[in-house]
Formats: sequence, structure tokens, C-alpha cells
Amino acid sequence: MKPNSAVSGFLKTSSLLMLARIGGTGLGFLIQLALVRLMTPADYGIYVVALSLAAVLSIFCGFGLPSVTARFVADYQEAGDKARVAGFVRSAIGHIATISAVIGGLAVILVWSDIVDVPYQMPLVLACLTAPVLAVMRFGGALSNTARRFYLTYLPDVAFRPLLLVAGLLGIYAFAVPMTTTNVLLVHLVVALAAACLLWVVLRPRRQFGLQGLHPISENRTWRLAATPMIFVTLLTSFLADIDILLLSALLPAEEVGIFSVCLRIVLLIEFGIQTVFQMSMPDFAEAQARNATTQMNAAMRRAQHITFCFTLAALCGVAVLGEWVLLLFGERFAVGADALLLLVVGQVLRSLFGPVTQILTVAGAQMRSLVSYGIALLVLIVGNAVFVPLIGLEGAAAVLSFSLVLGALLQARVVSHKIGLSVVGTFFSMATADEVLADSR
Repeated sequence: MKPNSAVSGFLKTSSLLMLARIGGTGLGFLIQLALVRLMTPADYGIYVVALSLAAVLSIFCGFGLPSVTARFVADYQEAGDKARVAGFVRSAIGHIATISAVIGGLAVILVWSDIVDVPYQMPLVLACLTAPVLAVMRFGGALSNTARRFYLTYLPDVAFRPLLLVAGLLGIYAFAVPMTTTNVLLVHLVVALAAACLLWVVLRPRRQFGLQGLHPISENRTWRLAATPMIFVTLLTSFLADIDILLLSALLPAEEVGIFSVCLRIVLLIEFGIQTVFQMSMPDFAEAQARNATTQMNAAMRRAQHITFCFTLAALCGVAVLGEWVLLLFGERFAVGADALLLLVVGQVLRSLFGPVTQILTVAGAQMRSLVSYGIALLVLIVGNAVFVPLIGLEGAAAVLSFSLVLGALLQARVVSHKIGLSVVGTFFSMATADEVLADSR
């Protein structure tokens, strides 16, 4: 085998999946662009709130278990303990079913008690129905990622779902069905169900992990202790932008909040590419941690850092040249967000320097340290918004959010250095050693 075969294979797979994920996100971007023009402003606002609610609730439904799947399953596979792999899978599915039932019951109570305004009632119910489906997809994707079936991890969500969503929305438009919040959310629910079914039918965990005929062994207490912090870590890392939108709604006019939301959707094109590379690195980190292989950990970290830095730097150049033109697609009033968009992308470039620090702390069992780091970042976000947004507006909001994200990554990088002995920034500026090249060739 050639010495660089592992690296070139990683680059090829990550590049293809990054392109697929960006393509799917780009298609989603075009869908949002169409919906902005086809729905009434009020309906579109409720639709966005419902989708955000479904995404946030899906994290609670999964109970953080998808985030620790690589850690535990890799350990059990390394030890040949398939019974505990089976127990972990069964426990995760049980948690999703139980928490989903509780959330569904609370939604029914809220609707029947008339606490929720009428326009929000059906969207709220649909969001609660969509949340467990998204949780099932997250867990299935985590299992596929651990098994290194990377295409199965991402393609159902980033390619299959957007394509089906386009078909469903075109059907609504062709049959002159009103483009209301409820109708659009129904399409989202049906599409999510179809994508989840495809993922699990192809994955077939019992066959993939050789679990047939086993008596599952459960360690629920251990899994819950490890997974619970990841609920909040995931919310603070992946959904910090949604929290920011809620904060800004009290500080900016509704139109400016909408403009900022569109800027965030554009940045998601970059964020999804970064997270694709980070998630693909998870099995390498998990194996390195299980084997206490520092060389393998360094090599995997440097790979992820260099790929994402080059990608975000290219994105920054593109936004600097074309950012205002892209915003004009949504309407002339959105062009004022060009500077805010540029600041948000600068934040992504700086964040990429620190690499997948959250994933490393996850496999090392230091989830609470991630939670503390991003908890501090959230406090900075709240205070920064209160101080700078009234003075600077959109640009202040973008600068504060970018600074908060970079601060969270920096604090986590310090924890990685103390706990694992890995210098994150030093790794970025270093060259691969002969031992790392040899480890990659195995």
C-alpha cells in the first residue's frame, strides 16, 4: 500500500461527501428562497419557528446518545463485545420512543388548553411529530458513521431529503394547493419519514454489526451519564445560531432579524461542509483514544484542520466577491446584510483553526468540559448582543456571534491540551512526522 493511500482516500471521500452535503444544503437554500417569495411573511415566520423547534426537540428526543455512539460502539467493537453494542442500540431507540411520547403529550396539552395561539397550534403539533423522526435519523447516521459507511451517514439527509422536498413542494404548487405553513410542514414530515426509512432499511444494524441472536447487555446509567451533557453541548454548538435569533428578536426590528436569518442560512453552506469533515474524523479519534495512539490522533486532527481551513478560506473569498449579489436574490432589502455575512464567514475561518475539538473531547469522555466552554460562549453572546447590537445593528450581531463561536472552540482547545496533551494550534502549524505517515499507511 502506498504511504499516502489512507490520506488520499480520506480526502477523496470527504471531498465527495462535502460536495454532496453542500449541494443538498444549496438545494435547501434555493427551497427557502422560493418559500420566501411564495408564502406570506407571517406564514414563513411561523414555518421557520416550527422547523427550529423540531430540530431542537430532536436533540432532546435522542437524549445525546447519537453524539456518544462512536465512543461506546468503537470501544465495544475493539473489545469484541457485541452484546453491549446491541444493548446500546436498543437503549437509544427506547430513549427516543419514550421522550417523543412525552413531548407529544405536552404538545397535545398545550393545544387543548389554548395556551398557544391558533396560527401556531398545528405547526407546533407537526414540529413535535417531526422531532422523533429527525432523532432516529441522527442516531442511524451516527451508527453508519461509526461503521465507516460515510455515504449512508449523509446522503439520505443531505441529498435524498432535499430532492424529495422539492418534489413535494412542486406537487403542492402544481395542484394549486395553498402554500400555507401547515401544508409545507406536512411535506417536511413525510419526506423525513421516507429518508429515515431508507437509512435504516439499508443500514440494518443487526447485520452490519453482527448482532443476530445476541442477548443485549445494557449499561444505561453509564450511557446516560455520558450522553446527558451532549444534549446541551449539541444545542450550544449546532444550535447556537437559533438561540441567537431568539435573542435578536428582542433587540432588532423583525425585518433585520429576517435579514440576519438569511445570512445564517448562507453560512450553513460552509458549516455543513466543516461538520462533514469533523464527523468523518470521529471513528479515527475513537480508535486512537481506545488504543491510546497519540500519533494517530495527531494525524487525524491535522487532516481535519487543514481541509476545513482551506475550504473556509475559499468560502471567505467567494463571499467577499459575491455576497451582496447572493443576498439580492432574496430581495433588495437583504443587500444591507453583506457586511454581516462577511463577518460570519470570518468567524468560520478562525473556528476551523481549532479543528474538531468537540469531537475529541466527546471520545475522551470530557463532555462536561465542552458544555462549560460553550456555556461561557453563550453568556458572552447574550452580553455582547445586549451591548453591541443596539449600537451597531446587524454587523454587531454578526461580530458577537462569530466571536462567541471562536471563543467556545478556543476554550475547548485548552481543555484538549490539558486532558489529552494535544496542542491543537501547534498541530495545525506542524508537518506530519514519519510516524504519522506510517500510521496513515496502515
